[in-house]
Amino acid sequence: MAGLPPLRYLRKTTIIVIVVFLAFLAHRVVTSLMENEVVQDVAESELSLVQSVICRHIVSGSPFGQDSVFEENIRLYFYTAIPNIKDYKDDTLLTVWFRGLDTVQTVPCSLTGDVCFSMIAPSLLQPGEWSVDLVDKQRLLSSRQFRIEPADR
Repeated sequence: MAGLPPLRYLRKTTIIVIVVFLAFLAHRVVTSLMENEVVQDVAESELSLVQSVICRHIVSGSPFGQDSVFEENIRLYFYTAIPNIKDYKDDTLLTVWFRGLDTVQTVPCSLTGDVCFSMIAPSLLQPGEWSVDLVDKQRLLSSRQFRIEPADR
C-alpha cells in the first residue's frame, strides 16, 4: 500500500487551494461562534413592541375616538402602551409632533402605569399631513401618521 506522495511532487496551485480551503474553514468556524454571541446580545437587548394610536380623548386610561383623519379645532392625544416602561425616565421620552416636515411641538411624555401620552392644543392643528414620533433620546420607539381636514362650517 503506497502512502501519500512527497510534498515536492504537489503542484504549487494544489498547495494554494488547500491553504485557501483551510483558511475558509477556519473563518466559518470563527464566524459561527461569533454569531451565537451576537444572537444572545440581541435577545438580551431591550427591544419591545410599542403600540400607539392617535385619539380624541383618553377615557378611564384608554384611548377613545381613534382614527387617522380628524377635523381641525379639536384636541388630539398620542397614546402609547410601552411594555417595559420602567426602563425609561420621564425626561427621556419625548413626543415630537410634525406637520409635514416642520416640527410643531416637542413635549415630554406623561407616564402613568405602562402608558405614555401627550396632547396637542387645537390652536396648533392646521389642515395637512401630520405625524407624531415617540423618541427616547435619539431612538425612535413609535411613529403615527394622520391627517387634519378643514372643519365644515
